[in-house]
Amino acid sequence: EAAPAVSSDASVVAEVPKKRINILGFQLEASESKAKKMLIGASTFLLVMNGLGLPFVLPKMRRFLGAPYLPMKRNVVEVLFDRVLPTWVATRPAAAAASGSGAGSLAGLRLVDFGSGDGRIVAAAAASGMHAVGYELNPYVWLLSRLRTRRALAAAAGSGELRWANAWTADLRNVDVVTVYGRPGDAFMEKTAIKLEQELPPHAAVVSHFFDVPGWERLLVQDVQGLKLYDLSRRNAGSSEATKRPPVPEE
Repeated sequence: EAAPAVSSDASVVAEVPKKRINILGFQLEASESKAKKMLIGASTFLLVMNGLGLPFVLPKMRRFLGAPYLPMKRNVVEVLFDRVLPTWVATRPAAAAASGSGAGSLAGLRLVDFGSGDGRIVAAAAASGMHAVGYELNPYVWLLSRLRTRRALAAAAGSGELRWANAWTADLRNVDVVTVYGRPGDAFMEKTAIKLEQELPPHAAVVSHFFDVPGWERLLVQDVQGLKLYDLSRRNAGSSEATKRPPVPEE
């Protein structure tokens, strides 16, 4: 008998069943194995993006109230440690006595930097013989600043430490100088002023980069290239002293 004819349909490969999936609002159709790979890839992408973005979101959350990271310019740091702080120490006997190294010297003074960022202020303070601690909430910025300043801090005449911590937890009771790069609005500067007034000793100074500290107009003694130095020893001074010693104008 003649062999039965083979149906042409037998040579056709059976179609692989496909699934319809929804990724970020897009309807896609793919095989089961490919769909799994696509889901894994999309999940990995979202995890990576959240991991990269979270440190930059934290400072904007009210629980971690702080200012966004802005790099500190080198010339501003030089003005701070070569001119602004030495001038303050030279005109304040209590500050000079705290340093123990004579008028105009910063050696021995204790500095805290609110939001230490790239670590330049802490490194420069340590190089000037100060004992400096910087607080940085952003873990990536903190890690990079630690790597960037490692050699400088190791060779510094003073000491410097960069902490991954919230500046609101800093103990300021024995601090001579606080530096802060704040921001206007959302009561950040007001909250900063309250903490500083409650914890800093009477002879301390606060340097705010660019932004005014509300209610501290009478304490402002220098304003040089955006560096505003507030002398807390003037809190108990009379209005006549404030009149005799106007702030140093910006050049």
